[in-house]
Amino acid sequence: MRKTAKLISVIIVISVFLSACQGAQPEVFDVDFAMPDGGTDLEGVTVIYQMGIVDALSDKPICLGYIMDTPLGDAAVQRIKDIQTNLNCVLDIRYAYGGNNSSSFISSSASGLYLCDAAMGISDMWAEIARIGMLIGMTELEEYLDFRNEAKWGYRNMLEVIYYEDDLYGVAPMLWPEIAVTYDSPIVVNETMISSLGETDPRDYLENLQWNWDTFEECLDRYYVQEGAEIKNYSLTVGLGNFAAMFVLSNGSKFAEKDASGKYIPGFFTPNAITAMERALNIINGPVSHTIDTVTNVADALVGGTTVLGSLSSESIVGSNGRISKEMDNFGIVSWPYGPDVDPGYVAGRHHNIERCISFSRMSPHPDAAATVVDALYEPLGGYNDLDSLLDYMSKNYFYDRRDAEVYYNMYFNSCYSYFHYSGMLGYMQDWITSNKSITEYIESTTDMITSRIDEYVLPSMRGIDAVWGENN
Repeated sequence: MRKTAKLISVIIVISVFLSACQGAQPEVFDVDFAMPDGGTDLEGVTVIYQMGIVDALSDKPICLGYIMDTPLGDAAVQRIKDIQTNLNCVLDIRYAYGGNNSSSFISSSASGLYLCDAAMGISDMWAEIARIGMLIGMTELEEYLDFRNEAKWGYRNMLEVIYYEDDLYGVAPMLWPEIAVTYDSPIVVNETMISSLGETDPRDYLENLQWNWDTFEECLDRYYVQEGAEIKNYSLTVGLGNFAAMFVLSNGSKFAEKDASGKYIPGFFTPNAITAMERALNIINGPVSHTIDTVTNVADALVGGTTVLGSLSSESIVGSNGRISKEMDNFGIVSWPYGPDVDPGYVAGRHHNIERCISFSRMSPHPDAAATVVDALYEPLGGYNDLDSLLDYMSKNYFYDRRDAEVYYNMYFNSCYSYFHYSGMLGYMQDWITSNKSITEYIESTTDMITSRIDEYVLPSMRGIDAVWGENN
């Protein structure tokens, strides 16, 4: 019934949209902007760029997501001036606070109204809009924006959310400090507590390729402090669902993966995943279970000094909502410990969205100019031209050790997309731990549901990647 209702609503929106488009057709991309000296002249065109901004920045003057009167804010201001001068255009940036600007985008497009040429916002809302034909595929704009430069615009695994059927429908500014990285699973280490306990820093185990499940369990047994019947500090604070999902991913599984026949199956159908689930249950219900807090807010526990380790989102560490970097005197970052079926040092993360994904409106009268402007706008900013320079910046401004910045980025680069978060594929990677069923029983009870979700959420993304990069990508 849910699928039928969704299908009917999509058909209605498409019908309205197609009717509206008959009176507001976008221009054909045949404008030649080249100048004799090799430059580009956009002939005074105005490009409207709408940006979703998180609420934490709503009371601050900002430019392109950076607070004004900071080095990056100043560089962003200058970048806009340079764009307008060098390309002979007007860049009209409109901020939509709250991070989500999809409702106005959908309503205006479906009514045949032109709202903006390009927009930055949360990726899964753009994915929904791409499904009803309101966004321009990146292969149509490739002459103006080289999305195949994955170091600049995002790697395939990160952009799976915005691939759909026959194209890619958005990009992310990977080389811009602070605003590019969003994922859900790094582990923060309270270094002050590690020192007071006189214990080995888990970053040392990670560096020596010893941060595996066995070492992790040993650390849980050593890092907590108990006085009488009261635990003064826990070894680990983590959401139970996060614990469940990351254990499966840390042994080499994905949310969906191909079997020997080339068919996509749920990640927990694999032997690697079953091994991970069995070990996770042994830890969460076994001799060290009392050292793990699955109730307290992770950021509160880390900042308040009631846990040594805590797993939470990257945005809780860095950026406008980054309590960890703002409120902790000394902290480190480690990835999840790796399992027995992967190489030593194996790293995985997980993400369900790109918080700052850029897409292009099908209603734009000049999408070629918009793509040209956005491509120039997101050239490396402030001298941060590559990953090494980004790591230097993050080390100096957010972390206490360069290896923390390296782990932070490495987990993101190797993160797995959960396909529309809990309603998509994340739920089945979490719910087994609270189902009160054996692993075999849980798999059997969810097979039909998860298989249908693969058809609905995973395969359209896979077909999009194949269409853009070839089936042997």
